[in-house]
Amino acid sequence: MPRGNARIAGGRLAGRPLFSPAAASRPATALIRKALFDRAEIARAAEGGAVLDLYAGAGYLGIEALSHGAEWVDFVERDGAACRAIRRNLDALGLAGRARVHRMPVERAFGRVAEGAALAFLDPPFGADAGAAAGRLGEDGALADGAILVWRRRARAAGGRPSPPGRIGRLVRIDQRRYGESAVDTYICGAPAAAIRAEASA
Repeated sequence: MPRGNARIAGGRLAGRPLFSPAAASRPATALIRKALFDRAEIARAAEGGAVLDLYAGAGYLGIEALSHGAEWVDFVERDGAACRAIRRNLDALGLAGRARVHRMPVERAFGRVAEGAALAFLDPPFGADAGAAAGRLGEDGALADGAILVWRRRARAAGGRPSPPGRIGRLVRIDQRRYGESAVDTYICGAPAAAIRAEASA
């Protein structure tokens, strides 16, 4: 299992190296991770809260959340090599007591992971349809009021699917950005979106 050039981008563990399951994996780059956690609403949601890292891959987003003060992260990933990489990273970083790795499809994980999470990452393989998972996150109880969902996907301009809807159940999109081939949609759950937009732009 290679320990490549990937490192934690920020928080108290900034600079620590990360294992990757395979060269073919496409974890969120340090640039994307830093850009996400530099946003006040995402950093605030991570600090002291429970986090879901769905389609976790190598788990870099959830580990970044732990570095930024998350109390707990549930990682959900169906690939065995990726799950082993997540566990190895958690052990190496002393984070194993603050996380659980669920090796299973995301669709089967609901009911097994923490409910009322403050922050969720939805990072499916490029080309995969994560609409059903987003719909489950938009249901009552899946996320806390005011929770943030970050959905990373392949940008349509790079051959990806059209943008997901602006509202998914209790989720309302508050931001949409592009980083190379990746597009990132940010949603807030069950709270006035205008207030969060104003806070994020302040």
